Amino acid sequence: MADLMNIAVSSLVSQKTALGTVGHNIANVNTPGYSRQNVQFGTNHADVIGGEFFGTGTSVGGIRRIANEFITEQTRRDTQNNSSFSAYYEYAVRVDTLLGDDATAITPTLLNFFDAVSDVANDPASVPARQVLLSEGEALANRFNSVYAQVALQNDTLNADLESTTAQITAIASQIGSLNNSILTSGSIGGVGGTPNDLLDARDEKLRELSELVGISVISNDDGTVNVTLGAGDALVVGVQSFQLSASSTMSGVTRHEISLTSGSRTVSIGQGLAGGRIGGLLEVREQLIDPVFNEVGRMGLAISDAFNTQHQLGVDLNGNLGREFFNDINASASELSRVSVSSTNIGNTSLSVTIDDTSALSTNNYELRYSGATGNYTLRETTNNTVVSTVAAPAVIPATIAFAGEGFSINFLNGAPADGDLYLITPTRFGASTIDAEISSTSEIAVGLPVKATAPFSNIGTTKVDVVQVTDVSTADFTSVPKQLSPPYEIRFVTTSTYDVYDVSNPAAPALVTGAPVAFNPDEPNNILANAGLTPGYEVVVNGAPAAGDIVTIAYNGSGIGDNRNALLLADLQAAKTMTNGTTNFQGSYAQIVGGVGTRTRDSLIGQEASESVLRQTVAQREAVSGVNLDEEAADLMKFQQAYEASARIIQVSTELFDTLLNSVQ
Repeated sequence: MADLMNIAVSSLVSQKTALGTVGHNIANVNTPGYSRQNVQFGTNHADVIGGEFFGTGTSVGGIRRIANEFITEQTRRDTQNNSSFSAYYEYAVRVDTLLGDDATAITPTLLNFFDAVSDVANDPASVPARQVLLSEGEALANRFNSVYAQVALQNDTLNADLESTTAQITAIASQIGSLNNSILTSGSIGGVGGTPNDLLDARDEKLRELSELVGISVISNDDGTVNVTLGAGDALVVGVQSFQLSASSTMSGVTRHEISLTSGSRTVSIGQGLAGGRIGGLLEVREQLIDPVFNEVGRMGLAISDAFNTQHQLGVDLNGNLGREFFNDINASASELSRVSVSSTNIGNTSLSVTIDDTSALSTNNYELRYSGATGNYTLRETTNNTVVSTVAAPAVIPATIAFAGEGFSINFLNGAPADGDLYLITPTRFGASTIDAEISSTSEIAVGLPVKATAPFSNIGTTKVDVVQVTDVSTADFTSVPKQLSPPYEIRFVTTSTYDVYDVSNPAAPALVTGAPVAFNPDEPNNILANAGLTPGYEVVVNGAPAAGDIVTIAYNGSGIGDNRNALLLADLQAAKTMTNGTTNFQGSYAQIVGGVGTRTRDSLIGQEASESVLRQTVAQREAVSGVNLDEEAADLMKFQQAYEASARIIQVSTELFDTLLNSVQ
């Protein structure tokens, strides 16, 4: 009877354990990351009596955690991919809407501005048309400022997002370290006893949560702990020890957070090695969208300001004065200084600024300028592809300027002395959209006409005619005298039908011959009348027709721009002129490329998000099929183990009854 009783008790205890495990499964059906457990039953060692083996019941060999490491790792990978695409799309769609919506885009305002320029060209004396041009110029500048401000807001939001995300990563890493310690001190892994299933589930869930934030690699150790590394192998968790991730700006002037990993007293920058998870998506959208949009829109603002200012300054206003800058100077001192950011780790005190030399040669790159004390050289490296642009010797004497013609800018070394390793971030175009501003406030200051007029009098006998006056440089001495007079004014006198002389008529009573010998003229063809005479006064007069001997052409200062629309026409032509990207596109084409690029990346990120989400759903479903709690199965097991428990109890009852019967029979 004792054997039967022992068998029943072993079964009763085992079935009770199984019922508890089923209850534990049911209780955790909604616990994130929980893996269902089952009881491993085993037959007890049989007793050998008289050569025969008699069973002794059952026992619980262990409680097994139903988990597949491959699926768990795949879930982490799919989670970090989906999280990365989601973070990218979250910001990309905002920038795409900003650049493409008519209410915020630059193109509608740009078209209105050039329409206003054309209206002034059609009616140069119209004050209302001029006023509209001033208003549209201010609106265009404001739209650039607004786009910059909105992109800057997204950049600031992204920086705050990086701070929050790195703080979460640090907290989860600490929790993983604590769980590693609990698993290690449990003494189960590699020791005697079963595995701490619930601790393993909790750690796997924390690893999954971590993979939502950053791409990780997990390495299992023999003692049951895991190591977690980031990106290129930087350790975040090593056994029971975890490290701190943080985000902060390391450059003055540019609010651009970099990611750092702190281990004890050592802090290293690891941003370029990070990928995957939310933080990977944030860094990627900054590199591929936010920074390029800053630079591309900024380059466009610089190009419009520079081109329009340059042509406007070649004109003459209603007051007879040479045109001044319509928009603010792109190389104002504050703008030049803003293009250089200084690393917080610099030891030297060299002060730099950047001058834009050629807006058509500007790229949308940012650059790093680093000084080497060993060589005494500065190395300029563009950050997009991490390629060296140029290596130059540090100026022996400052102030000094070093031009990088292929990049469209120069670096000015203002004062101070460098130290080895000093680093500067050069951003030639980043703030271009934020600094553009309309300078002219008076309609009379709009330089619609040209400062030079050339006329062929009606008294001429031949068919001499002036095709065009081309003004290229008003800084020459020819324009430095008191307004309303060239210095000197010229008169062209045809000696024959194919030759002419040039006279200085500053003193009309005594004209002075400028050319030593008559200059050849090709009848009925455009002739650069001054250049052919060896004169370079900053403008050119193109004469055509068949002159007669004695015909003249007078060249003088255009003292009043009233009724003259020649410069307005040239200003209007800038709309279609290919002044961007080394002369390959115009302003609207450049903006269309910006919008198209952003739209393509946004669409790609949406496709990636949807695809990665679908893959993640499948992987999660696969994990649930293996490790998830199925209430129907658990209910069936509950009934099975309950019946087994009741049957075991019945065996005990039978055993007791038999034992009692045996005792009674002995009496």
